[in-house]
Amino acid sequence: MNRKGIAFGLALILLSTGYTGAESVGEKAYNKRNELIIYLRKLRPMAYNFPCEPLPECMPQDINEQRREPGKNVTVYRDIKRIYQEGLIYLFERNYVNSYSRFLEAQARLDKLLEDMSQQYIDRTEVMIREAIERQNPNDPRDTSVVDISIDYGPGSKLRRDFDQDREIPVDVRRYDPRNYHYAMNKYRIEANMKKGYEMLGMAKEARLRAVQIGQDLPEGRTLSPDQLQKRIEGYMASIELARQAKINAEFIFALKYPYKNYYMLNPTGKTEKIDQENGEIPTIHGIKMNWSKNPYAFPKELHPLFDLRVPQKWHRDLVDAREKRFDDEIDVHLRFRYHKDGEEPVEIMEDPQGQNLQDGRDPGL
Repeated sequence: MNRKGIAFGLALILLSTGYTGAESVGEKAYNKRNELIIYLRKLRPMAYNFPCEPLPECMPQDINEQRREPGKNVTVYRDIKRIYQEGLIYLFERNYVNSYSRFLEAQARLDKLLEDMSQQYIDRTEVMIREAIERQNPNDPRDTSVVDISIDYGPGSKLRRDFDQDREIPVDVRRYDPRNYHYAMNKYRIEANMKKGYEMLGMAKEARLRAVQIGQDLPEGRTLSPDQLQKRIEGYMASIELARQAKINAEFIFALKYPYKNYYMLNPTGKTEKIDQENGEIPTIHGIKMNWSKNPYAFPKELHPLFDLRVPQKWHRDLVDAREKRFDDEIDVHLRFRYHKDGEEPVEIMEDPQGQNLQDGRDPGL
């Protein structure tokens, strides 16, 4: 084949490649629709679990308020859904240009919302881990921090030597508080979760920083392309998922440090343990009081975060969110028995100081 024939063949290959690689506006609209619906699905529990900032100060104090402000994040999320719906209507009308335009607008707003929420997740995670490694109750002599656990319960420490010392019962008394023995047993797991939690938090910060930096070198007046926006959104989502993992590590730290606080789940009365002449009592969880051992949704072996009092109740919202569930839905189902027929509650609610009709205050945009 002569040179002209080779050149002609190369030209055909290039033209055919360019033609097959081209994407029509209709294909772009359909692809963007599929991309956005996944983000909207993942974002729903995030927006409703953390509707505003700071929590809980920005939330209504009265759970029975007939109308409550949805919160900034929920408002923005609803706007994104509205714009997405407009794009969907245009798409089904085969008005692909307008459809793609609305989907791009939804993507831009989604990017801005995730930029704010990813920082909110990082901030809450940082506070949660810090509280987990510090003393929860400074007035409790049995409570201690992770650093003190490492010092006082590590190999060669005085307490470890006391644990190992032989004694003649009942002549020789213990030289330690037996309720603190679990610190020695759980020391390495506590330290490992602290290490992994801060590693996840550091990675979450790095992921968000990389996402924020996308497009910073663009000339003035230029905007990010849809592909760049998608990459930045993926970065924000990765940051949130890493923050969620760090919260799970904080949950384990709380659980390993305060194992006795779930005693109420292990006895038929549903009461907390009697300690130092203080009688046990039935705890109030998120405004509701009942015999928790009779709750049909409470299984100690696979305990739902709502029932886990080893973790302070203010962090239950974060633990439910880390499992990609909605906090208000979980309370309705597990504590208020929303789906039991004929309004019959399987367990009597003995005390509900914040009222029983949670659905009056539920968000109407379900």
